[in-house]
Amino acid sequence: MSSKSSNKKQKVTPGGEVERNIKACSSVLKALQRAPAAIAFLQPVDWKALKLPTYPKMIKHPMDLGTVESKLNSSKYAAVSDFLADINLIWANAQTFNQEGSDIYDSATQLSLDCEQRTRSIPPDGLLRESSGKGSAQGGSSSNLAGDELGQCKSLLRELRKKNEAEAFLSPVDWKALGIPDYPNVIKRPMDLGTVGSQLEGGHYTSVRQVAADVDLVWTNAMTYNMDGSYIYQAAQKLKTWTDGKFTPLLGAARQGGVDSAEQPTELTFEMKHQLNQNANLLSSKDLYGMVGIVEENCKKALDQTNPAEVEIDIDTLDLQTFLKVDKYVQDCLQRSRKKKT
Repeated sequence: MSSKSSNKKQKVTPGGEVERNIKACSSVLKALQRAPAAIAFLQPVDWKALKLPTYPKMIKHPMDLGTVESKLNSSKYAAVSDFLADINLIWANAQTFNQEGSDIYDSATQLSLDCEQRTRSIPPDGLLRESSGKGSAQGGSSSNLAGDELGQCKSLLRELRKKNEAEAFLSPVDWKALGIPDYPNVIKRPMDLGTVGSQLEGGHYTSVRQVAADVDLVWTNAMTYNMDGSYIYQAAQKLKTWTDGKFTPLLGAARQGGVDSAEQPTELTFEMKHQLNQNANLLSSKDLYGMVGIVEENCKKALDQTNPAEVEIDIDTLDLQTFLKVDKYVQDCLQRSRKKKT
């Protein structure tokens, strides 16, 4: 793949899908920014000035409307779903840190409902960045997932969707029809296998890792909202074990084939941090010590040792290279663990 072809950009056709989606998202954002209740969400929370020392400990992924605007204007979002995830993160953070019934909590609730109404007509799987075209198994000019990897992901998804337990996860949760109005308050980034399939067909993904992360989000959401022991929880847990086993060799092959280095990320995304956090929670105590050792050696500022009883790692503080080292270590630990069980 030549550097010239990989950097080539396509011009957005006036009136095309991308332009329509950008205008729609921009319109929603401006309306939210003009709302009187939005004044506390227009810029990053200055927790030092506000004397809120616990804020960075409780809120690991800060977000505000100004940052969303900057990311939208600089084409940081690949799809509408990414834009909506950041918007919903603002309200989730506010409701996590502030007490129910407080002005900030109530404002976040009001804006969340307003945002939901305004975004109903925008397709969540719509693109906000022009696709760079389709590649080939031999390597083309596209940075999108292509060739054997694309085929393997599609095959895995087809096999997954045929499983009896997958029926409840084939389409978005219709929380209104199901009579569960608290669902959008608990689950801030919905995901389902139908959406994954649409995004896979539409060229939304650039790596196997992204596909695996979205599939895993389906199970995480289900196990977060539903009670332990319920049918949905158990189905999600069973399917998670199955998909983890299927994706592990694909992710390993991607690293060995140099795909990860070819598409080396230039910035850390919420999805990447979320996935690392989820995976780290599965590590043994011994492996966690190893993870701390890597951080201590490469990015000591990310360690919080204020509590002598335990050491915390602030994933948001990790620099890109340290993050990638830690992520690879965690993936290797999980792969070894799975091999021991089989």
